[in-house]
Formats: sequence, structure tokens, C-alpha cells
Amino acid sequence: MINDTTPFSILVINPNSSQTVTQGIERGIESLKNLYNANITCTQIENAPKAIETKEHIAEIEPLISQLISKSNADAFVIACFSDPGVSILRQSGVSNIYGIAECGMLIAAGQPGPFGIISILPASIPRHALQVSAIGLGSRLAGDVALNLGVLELDNQDLAKPRLEKIGKQLRDEMGAKSLILGCAGMAGYRNWLQDILGIPVIDPCRAAVSIAVGTMGTLQT
Repeated sequence: MINDTTPFSILVINPNSSQTVTQGIERGIESLKNLYNANITCTQIENAPKAIETKEHIAEIEPLISQLISKSNADAFVIACFSDPGVSILRQSGVSNIYGIAECGMLIAAGQPGPFGIISILPASIPRHALQVSAIGLGSRLAGDVALNLGVLELDNQDLAKPRLEKIGKQLRDEMGAKSLILGCAGMAGYRNWLQDILGIPVIDPCRAAVSIAVGTMGTLQT
């Protein structure tokens, strides 16, 4: 049982097997470790695909996520993939304190003035995001969702990613009226500060959002 003096533990799960993505997530949430009374650690699923980009990938990793969580003693879990794989299934099976980064990113964006935009990796991601936005009742707040046309592993190439992030960020801000943006992939975490400085509007790293919501929620459950 957690209490107000014992730090609780949050396990951030990168459900692909890319060490580069995991390291990016770790860097993105590092500063949160000094803010919260929590033990925050990251891991990845070694026998998962290198990138989660299709419905088939999602179906493949959902049981792997469940297996990892069943063996963990963490108090809360963050699933660091913007498709929120396994989150609904695990909740329905009785797993408590599980947080999907897409859902949490959208909830944080809902607290900002005006509509929000999403920067996706691939066009195929956009219909999945639309369902997620609708499921949490934020359809009227979505300004737009535009894809970079880059795969997860290509995001590490700054020469490719930065020009597209800037172009699409400005499109969502100037043409679609977005007042804040959500990075629609855990692999974009390293670009948050840079893009926010360029655009002058809030840019939300959904991994940071999910960890923050997990901490806040667990804090309300302390005894």
C-alpha cells in the first residue's frame, strides 16, 4: 500500500524494441524525477517489433504488454505508444493505474485554451487517433491531425524530422487554428522544447503528460 512518505513506483513501458526510442523517452521525462515523490523507470519489450505502426503490430504487442505488467510490482504503468495498445483491455481485465500516452496527452491539451492539434507519424495513424479523441469526448476540441510521413525509426534523423515538424506545426497553428500541439509518437519526445520555442504555443510530449497524470492520480490514492 502506498502512503504519503513512501515513493510509489511508475513503470514506463516502451512497447517496441527500439533502444533509441526508449532513450528518448527517458530523456523526455528525466526532469520529472526531481519534481515528484515517485520512482520512475523505463523499460522496453525486447521481443516486440522495432516500431509500432500498424494494426498488426498493435495486436502483436498487446499480449506482450500484459505479460510484462503481470510480472511487475510497480504501482502504476504508462504505455508509451500513441496507439495506447492494451490500455482498454487491461482496464477491463481489472488492472488499475494504467495510463496511455495518447489519452493523457489529450487530457492535458484539453486544459489549454482553444483547440489542439496532433502531429502523427503516418497517415494510417490518423483514423486511430480520431477514434481515441472521440472515445474521451474531445472531438469538438481537435483542430486537426496531420502526418509527417515518417516512420518511428526515421524520427531520429533530425535532418528529416525537424523541417517536417516545423512545417506541420505551423500548418496546424496557422491554417487549422490549433492553440496547442500533441506530439503523436513517443519517438518525437526530443523535439518538444525546440518545436515549442519555434511555434510559441504549448507542445505536449504525451509521455510527460502520462507520467504527470499517473503521479497525480497515485497521489490522491495515498493513505
